Amino acid sequence: KDSSQKKMKEMEARIQELEAALGRKQIQVDYFEKMIELAKTELDIDIKKNYSTPQSTGSGKTKKK
Repeated sequence: KDSSQKKMKEMEARIQELEAALGRKQIQVDYFEKMIELAKTELDIDIKKNYSTPQSTGSGKTKKK
């Protein structure tokens, strides 16, 4: 019984740690979204990628073996 109570307390502590980490990450996400919005409105820089554009393959130069 003591073992299960100890395990339960450890799990509850871990949940609290994870919830705190999640809260910090959400604050970061909100901050970055605001910075992207400000870059667009204040500096006329569109940081968000256009998803319909194919990904770059680099400079086009490749080494031939």
